[in-house]
Amino acid sequence: MTVESVAFFAIVNHGIGQKVLKTAKEHGTGGGTLVLCDGTIPNKFLNLMGLDESKKELLITLAPKEFESDIHEKITEKMKLDKKGLGILFSADTSSVCGSRLLNRAFEEKGENMNEYQLLVTIVDRESGDDVVAAARKEGAKGATILHGRGTGTTEISKLFNIEIQPEKEIVLLVVESEKVNPVSESIRTTMDLDQPGSGVVFSIPVNQVTGLVQNL
Repeated sequence: MTVESVAFFAIVNHGIGQKVLKTAKEHGTGGGTLVLCDGTIPNKFLNLMGLDESKKELLITLAPKEFESDIHEKITEKMKLDKKGLGILFSADTSSVCGSRLLNRAFEEKGENMNEYQLLVTIVDRESGDDVVAAARKEGAKGATILHGRGTGTTEISKLFNIEIQPEKEIVLLVVESEKVNPVSESIRTTMDLDQPGSGVVFSIPVNQVTGLVQNL
């Protein structure tokens, strides 16, 4: 049976990400990956958002759609995210998942109502990001951004849909046309051997509008 899922993204102060992950796991996720990030120079916008600290942690995890509201409520309550400066949490529906035994779902084209673009998020071992980009380019993807995780300083091995997530990971972000999601995902799946437990995961999220994605003439 196909299970609809959502992707959660949390940006919290350094040292808090593992607590957010623990709460998420208690209420429906299978785990997640944490990335230590450097904040930017403080400015009025970041100060307004409560994100002006220099060290942050980014948590990415997936969960069944039915648990979305409960996870939001429990994390917000536990981490007091309704107070300024303690972080932000947002979620988005996924349109496909590959590499998860429980949440695998192929991308389905929906004709005229389909978004023109999708964001592909791939999580793989450190030093494997370039291989993901190469596999995506074979099927027409135009570029990518690679986030280098530096670990979270914990000894716990997190799991993302029964995939072991070690501290040293790379997250590859690609924006592709919806018609290319299946061939790009398949190319990444076969190149990175995502059918093997612990090898990685790739999922897609609908994008409403894109500017600056240059096509080959």
